[in-house]
Amino acid sequence: MSVTLPAVRAFVEVARAGSFREAAACLGVSQPTVSAAVGRLEAAAGERLLVRDRDGVRLTEHGVRVLAHAASVVSAADGLEAELAGRSPGLTVGFMGEAAGALTAGLLDEVRRVSGREVRLRRFDFDDPSCGLLTGVSDLAVVWPPLTTGDALEVRPLGTDRRAVAVPAGDPLARRAEVDPAELGGRVWVVPSSPDPVWRAFRHPGSIGVPDVAGEVGSGAIEETLELVAAGRGVALLSESTDEHYARTGVVFVPLPTDHRCATAVAWRRGDTRPVLTGVVAGL
Repeated sequence: MSVTLPAVRAFVEVARAGSFREAAACLGVSQPTVSAAVGRLEAAAGERLLVRDRDGVRLTEHGVRVLAHAASVVSAADGLEAELAGRSPGLTVGFMGEAAGALTAGLLDEVRRVSGREVRLRRFDFDDPSCGLLTGVSDLAVVWPPLTTGDALEVRPLGTDRRAVAVPAGDPLARRAEVDPAELGGRVWVVPSSPDPVWRAFRHPGSIGVPDVAGEVGSGAIEETLELVAAGRGVALLSESTDEHYARTGVVFVPLPTDHRCATAVAWRRGDTRPVLTGVVAGL
């Protein structure tokens, strides 16, 4: 069975929107048309790519892998249409708040220099650690690894940062120059709420060997995390430079020993061979 661009585009839009109804509205077609298009793609795959439940639509494991390729196909088609019309297709760079800062700014300057194209910047939160790459929203992304990518993404490190614990200003640890994970037992922690188990696990206190976690409070974004810490709801495992990008009154960052580090990286979809993207990647 041949795979058509409308079917691929419908699948990508449903994955982005999390809803057949919203995807149909974005594409300007009826919901049955979108359902039929996705059904044809699933027939070609020989299995479900999307699971429909009361909370909307989510990708199966196979669907996640297919989406990365499908998003590349849609991006390439959009780029071709723009070139044929004499327009610059531009590039969208996704980023997560925690991975912001000097490295992100430097990357954007390089993208503009190498591509000579318009650069659109789009911010993401903890619900999408791939920063739009797996849903096709972004062409490049500044990410905060590790994250679940399978073979869908290429990831290139940009730099590392010391890890730190964010505590309320009145906490006894706030006066410390450094704290060891062994001293952090018996506390409530503010932890990211994310569908990516690898990404979430690295940001859990268990990843640094905290001996006893008294409780957990979920957070969907870096700003929410800092608000919860300031309110005394818990402490949080972040990066030291977060204090530079998101200084928050009432929150103090206490560094961990220097061997506890996290990374910032640039990522893109594996197999995305558009000249504008490969040119940028080659120049990084």
